[in-house]
Amino acid sequence: MLLLLSGCGTVGGPPPTPVVVTVTAPPIVVTAAPPSPIIVVVTATAGMQAAATPAPVAASSPSASPTTVAQVKPTGPAPTPTIAPQTLQVGRTNSYRGLLVTVEEAQSGQSVERMKANLGKSVVGLRTRLQNPSGVRVHFAGGPFTTLARLKLPDGALVKAEESDPLARPNLGSQDGVSGWLYFIVEKPVPLESLALVMGGSQEAAVDIALSGPEPKIARRTFEYLRSTEPVRGLIWSVSGGEIRFDVPGQQANPGQEFIVVNLRATNPTANTVSIKGPGSIPQTGPEYLRIRADNGVLLQVSVEISKMPTDFPGKAEQDTQYAWQLPIGSKNPKLVILAPDGSEHELELGPLPPP
Repeated sequence: MLLLLSGCGTVGGPPPTPVVVTVTAPPIVVTAAPPSPIIVVVTATAGMQAAATPAPVAASSPSASPTTVAQVKPTGPAPTPTIAPQTLQVGRTNSYRGLLVTVEEAQSGQSVERMKANLGKSVVGLRTRLQNPSGVRVHFAGGPFTTLARLKLPDGALVKAEESDPLARPNLGSQDGVSGWLYFIVEKPVPLESLALVMGGSQEAAVDIALSGPEPKIARRTFEYLRSTEPVRGLIWSVSGGEIRFDVPGQQANPGQEFIVVNLRATNPTANTVSIKGPGSIPQTGPEYLRIRADNGVLLQVSVEISKMPTDFPGKAEQDTQYAWQLPIGSKNPKLVILAPDGSEHELELGPLPPP
């Protein structure tokens, strides 16, 4: 330590000059043990005031790592949501291709009867009955009924049916019926009340059965009257009325068209047998000589012979038959036309028909 003394005076003289003492201490370096060095500097000044550095803070070690928040990971796959089953009693009917189609009940869930969906999807099953009220056999030989049945979802999307017996290719004679399930696989569960069964191919007038809301109506209009011709081809031809509808046994009308079903009677007014023959005395059937003239004048051929007209009529005999033709919706005044072997035409008014 260095002491500097200055300004000494005599006794009785003026006050002595103040003594300034400066104490300077060399830096004291203290090295802490690893891992973090600690440096302490102490400096003494006048008035014996010492300034010290703040309390040492340990420096981070190169090997130290930040605090990690533990995350718990699932030990297995996420559980698949349970699909709650639904059941709805329906009991609604519409007409398609001459059959009465009734949805009796609807069910949905992971599985319905014999059909099971993959995980995450759902099955909708419609217990359905087909009934043939006509005298003509209806057979879906050209294509399965299940390819013509679709489920309409709330957003308007259509889901095709899965092929399953006995509704895949029904073959129903007069008054026959069959019941079975129509199955549909949907991506997610939907309320059964919001669904509808839609039937019809791409070139057919579609019909539907909503599972709730307003009841479906079978689109039929009837007309009744009695009109007859003079003898044509030896017979008196009479019309007693008929129906206008979208379907006949085995057929559905094209979009924008409908069928007119005519109740036709042929009567032999004589005691002699009358035979309907064409050129060369070849017997002719109804579709060969019966036509309908549409409002635009076009002659239309028979679409369906619901009941056949015989080729021979004994004396005083009469025969009731039904034939159907396809007309544009809203036709007003079509005419029945009987073609003669010589090419002449004989007409019978059918209108005015009831409007749609």
